[in-house]
Amino acid sequence: MKKLTKENWMEIAFFAFILLVFTAWAWILPFNEGPDEYMRSRIVDYIVEYGKLPTGYQQEIMDYSWGFTYGFRPILPQMAEAVLVRVAMIWTKDAFSLIFAGRLVSVVCGMVFAGYVRTISKKLFDRANMQWLFTLLTVCLPQACFLFTYLNCDSMALMASAMILWYMIKGMEERFPVKNCIWIAVSCSVCILSYYNAYGFLITAALIYLGCHLKWSREAANPKEKKEIWKVFWKKGFLILGIVLILAGWWFVRNYFLYDGDILGLKTQDQYAEHYAMDILKPSNRQNYRNQGYSMAYMLFHSDWVISVIKSFIGVLGPLWYALRWWMYVGYALIFAAGILGILAEAVGKCRSRRKKSPADPERLFWHLGLLVAILVPNVLNFWYSYATDYQPQGRYSMPMLVPLMYYIVRGVSFWIKWLEQRAREAVRRVPSVLVTLTCLWIAGCALFCVVKIMWPAYKDVEDKSVVKVYTMEELYGDDWEEKTDN
Repeated sequence: MKKLTKENWMEIAFFAFILLVFTAWAWILPFNEGPDEYMRSRIVDYIVEYGKLPTGYQQEIMDYSWGFTYGFRPILPQMAEAVLVRVAMIWTKDAFSLIFAGRLVSVVCGMVFAGYVRTISKKLFDRANMQWLFTLLTVCLPQACFLFTYLNCDSMALMASAMILWYMIKGMEERFPVKNCIWIAVSCSVCILSYYNAYGFLITAALIYLGCHLKWSREAANPKEKKEIWKVFWKKGFLILGIVLILAGWWFVRNYFLYDGDILGLKTQDQYAEHYAMDILKPSNRQNYRNQGYSMAYMLFHSDWVISVIKSFIGVLGPLWYALRWWMYVGYALIFAAGILGILAEAVGKCRSRRKKSPADPERLFWHLGLLVAILVPNVLNFWYSYATDYQPQGRYSMPMLVPLMYYIVRGVSFWIKWLEQRAREAVRRVPSVLVTLTCLWIAGCALFCVVKIMWPAYKDVEDKSVVKVYTMEELYGDDWEEKTDN
């Protein structure tokens, strides 16, 4: 039997730790204390009861406050949750135990996500301490941990994003063998059927795939070899596309026939909301910056949108009520600032040192372009939704960018570590590495702190965690809710 190394033991401890955090959090959290969990659970209940998928029109899953259902959007996570709930019903009828069973899909997605992130870290970073910083910073971010504990679509989308990046990295190394192409297609299909905000990764995959073939074509020894490269490009590209159409295309064909050509279902959803929602929540009555005549620049610079998104991206827990401690926000802000400044300094240095006549490497160029797209798309969608539909500056809408963002953050931190080591005396060269280790422990401690000192005290006295808490209008919409309704 092969002897376990120190790294193996550290990985075992890491996975045991995050499994404990995710499952404990999922058990502590009462039902519907995660955003939109009740509306998602209605879909799960429908599938369990009737053994078929609901349409967006289904009254059984309608929320008459908002006037629509999540049946209009992709529901692969709810399909998986329904399977686990149905299995759990063999042993128990306890309401909260069945909710917890459904939540295990998010927990499993979190564990798979962590596995892919850990594997990706070994490809992206040479140093073990940077690998662990990337792993912990990505997996143990409080808001990410929260998403892996209740019924939602975000957890599966995050898992799919890590899968896509891993199989693209493998494809770059191995020239996209057929097995790798199949896994890319599976990953993209899971992404498509989970969450619209994660669709930027489809563009990311296409860009990286194109960039690799541009590089190999440039390196080809003769026209015949170059032609063969592009022949393989189209052949494997259509293989990936074909598998994606088979695995995920059925949903949009279904939407086309159900909703009169509305393949995404969003237009029909808005029509339902306009007809059935309470007045204050009808799309035409929602007060947003666009219908008040303000520009996007005005909202960006004269509202709390940026601060609120950054704060809730780091973590605002429960039904967006339980903030982290101030020192946690400050700590993450310092890490992010150091990483962003570091990656900018590295980029400037490389631009200065690169010879003007030296052509850019298409593979690396499209790699970074793809990652930037994965970062920009969810933020653009998040911003546009707040501007044009409903002002909800929430970091979870930007969460699909988590893996590529943390890659650049850690790469920036790595730049400063190397910079300090090159200029420091022998006696203090180990100080940066010690600081990175302490930072990793601090990040893990923050995740545990959220469970033990924020979630547990908030919910330990809840007698029946399966009962949906009813909020007052003041709690939901503020003390001036009547004034908003009159307007």
